[in-house]
Amino acid sequence: MEATRQRLAARARENRAQRRGAPQQAKTTQQLYNSHETGQEAPALKPVLPETDEEWGEALRASYELPQPKVRVVKVQGQQPTAPPLPEFPPLVELLDVEALRPTRGRGARGAGAGAFAALLDFLARYVVTVCPQRYLHAGGSLRQVVLHLSSEMLAATLGCNEATAWRWTQQLEGLGYLQARPHYSNRTNKDGKRVTAIDGTLYAIRLEVGHQAYLSYEDLTRQYRDLDADRDAGRTAHRAITAAKKLENKNTVLDDENKMQGSTNSSITTRYLREQLQAWAVTPGQVKPPLIHDPCIFDPAELGEAIETVQDVIYLLPTVSESHPTKRAALVGILGAALARALDDQHSRAWYCKTIWKAWAAGVEGRAGLQILAAQLARLDIDRQEWSGLRRPAALLAKRLKAA
Repeated sequence: MEATRQRLAARARENRAQRRGAPQQAKTTQQLYNSHETGQEAPALKPVLPETDEEWGEALRASYELPQPKVRVVKVQGQQPTAPPLPEFPPLVELLDVEALRPTRGRGARGAGAGAFAALLDFLARYVVTVCPQRYLHAGGSLRQVVLHLSSEMLAATLGCNEATAWRWTQQLEGLGYLQARPHYSNRTNKDGKRVTAIDGTLYAIRLEVGHQAYLSYEDLTRQYRDLDADRDAGRTAHRAITAAKKLENKNTVLDDENKMQGSTNSSITTRYLREQLQAWAVTPGQVKPPLIHDPCIFDPAELGEAIETVQDVIYLLPTVSESHPTKRAALVGILGAALARALDDQHSRAWYCKTIWKAWAAGVEGRAGLQILAAQLARLDIDRQEWSGLRRPAALLAKRLKAA
């Protein structure tokens, strides 16, 4: 409005100037006519049009007052995309009354009951948001819930209960509005070559805001999460992951005292392994991997270094740093740092990766979640490398994120 008002005012001034100059123009015309009759010299006339580009510009600026630009665009070479900042979610005790879910009688009186199931889902929801913020966070929006595609069988096996108990806990949490769970259907090819409908997992809508009622939308239920035929052919099934976890525990329990070193892992490796598989499944539904090794502390260093090939292998072995024997810890950290540098194609930062693992272990000794934070940032970096082909300095990006965490 202001620019329009100024332009109209300038046009009015121009019209007034033309009206004032009209008598002088008429007088000059009469002098020209008289000079033709009398033979006298006509008065010199000033040029009406500008002669140079500068005069044209001044004339245009005088006639129209152009508004100044309010936005300045600056092109920065090599600018890298940044993820939106992660919000601070309230703790689980504010989202749900965990103590009220603890059984008071029966066989599970000493356990957490449905609270353990809620704690596992809360951990997976926060982990996915940390690893894949671009998938859930949007500019100007708040994240009230997270929808995950998971395996109910793997959830029950991780908690050490049967599927009926896990489903009873699910219904209990649904009644409190903390989550909503529904089986998800997809198509697969049976033995006769016909396409049939089958359940490929369970969808969980998990609350992340106090007072929010978790729900599953139509888009969540109709979205395609897995290719059952491809996952079956590749062995990416929940049954295989659970079977591998049981074999993993058996390998650790049959070793005799002579071969098993002090400080090696115990039977809880089953729970830890399934927990790692659930984290991978939550990021990419259907993604499960066979166990890498059953106990890093009884492996030869050369054999262990050759067995670690990917960033996910390093993430899986990070908890063993705090569980290994003090005399074996330095060698294990060196192997993990070298494997991380090799997996990220960043050999010149090998010493820095070892130092970062040592700092994370020291933070765990002080009571902070050092190794857990490092594992989460490594998983996030691994996904960024797959989606961001131009990433050249993974160590710098990892250091920045660890500092912010």
